[in-house]
Amino acid sequence: MFPKVNEGILTFGIRVFNSIGFFVYVPLLSLWLVKMKDLDITETSFIMAAFTFVSKAGNMLVGGIVDKFGIKNSLIIGLWGAALLLTMLTIVNSYPLLFLIALVLGISTSLYNVSLKTHISLLQENERLRAFALLNIAVNVGASIGPFLGGWLLDWNSSSTIMAAIVCYVLAGGISLLLPRITSEDAEKGINIVQFVKNSRSDPHFFIFIRFIAFSGLFWFLYTQLFTTFPVVVSQHFSGKTIGLFFTVNAMTIIVFQGFYPKIQPKWKMEYWYALALVLIVASYFLLWISHHFWIIFVSVVLFSMAEIIWVPMIDHQLIEKKGMLSSSWAFGISGVLWGVWESIGGFVGLNLYQYVGQQTFFYLAIIGIVILGGYLFRLLYRNMSFFTSKNQVGRKDWR
Repeated sequence: MFPKVNEGILTFGIRVFNSIGFFVYVPLLSLWLVKMKDLDITETSFIMAAFTFVSKAGNMLVGGIVDKFGIKNSLIIGLWGAALLLTMLTIVNSYPLLFLIALVLGISTSLYNVSLKTHISLLQENERLRAFALLNIAVNVGASIGPFLGGWLLDWNSSSTIMAAIVCYVLAGGISLLLPRITSEDAEKGINIVQFVKNSRSDPHFFIFIRFIAFSGLFWFLYTQLFTTFPVVVSQHFSGKTIGLFFTVNAMTIIVFQGFYPKIQPKWKMEYWYALALVLIVASYFLLWISHHFWIIFVSVVLFSMAEIIWVPMIDHQLIEKKGMLSSSWAFGISGVLWGVWESIGGFVGLNLYQYVGQQTFFYLAIIGIVILGGYLFRLLYRNMSFFTSKNQVGRKDWR
């Protein structure tokens, strides 16, 4: 029915258009709601928190859908469903309905994200980290275009911002039709999630999995500040086009440097990479607080982007390593619950901090980042000391 096209080219195209559609509106959604729907900051923060939470936690709901309907069908439903919901968002003005649409839109976002990541998870282990890095590059090719386009459209004609996202989602769904039927291996099928949870009490790997996604959720708490709080804070100083340009800088930095990371990552322990990412985030927040000069913010966004280059592919890669007998789609689904909690809390905290402390917002967020970094460093120190003590006890001789 359709001409055969290289699957890698199709997948790259889907990810690019999907990310353009996402980043055209998401970084500026809080401003768009205030401007177009006459919502106050508190109402906007609740909608943003709901969308952010469900776009992550909704993974728990869609894991079974992906297993049942297949990766390709789930991808198409998620993309075209998002286009339909965004269309409704432009029409509706009632706050309760806007809140409901945000919830369902989050589920559609979860559906296509889980579908894409499940596809990658089926690759061989030695290819997976590189594939997740390429996913981040592909996403940021679109992200380099989306925010700048969204900011320009927001200044020119606010309603066209959402329309541009709709077009991109429709195109991504159309390209998905050309994909071959993607099937999971037998080990990825038929896992009863209820039975899995019942059996998890006797499986130590399950608690390792839960502990890891709880820790990694802290990064998403910090991450959402750039895409939810940052546009509102700097909107007093820059136009929508300039704010969009900062997000383009974020994406372009990732595109340029992401390909190098898988090559140098094995030279250092993962724990040290995570610590470095937290240091870069804190430094970025302090710069955002110190000055609103264009080049200061430019540098802060670059620092934040370097942190993102470290943690995004590494967390996805480690998630597959630690999932045990759980299917990849359910693993991303369960992780989405805790990640969604952290990210939605992050957006809610950031926007409400702005309401009460204004331009001091990123100072307080930097302090929160320092507390998280301090806790993580203390944990590393404690673990290393425990290991050293245990090693000495094993090597010690009894001379009595």
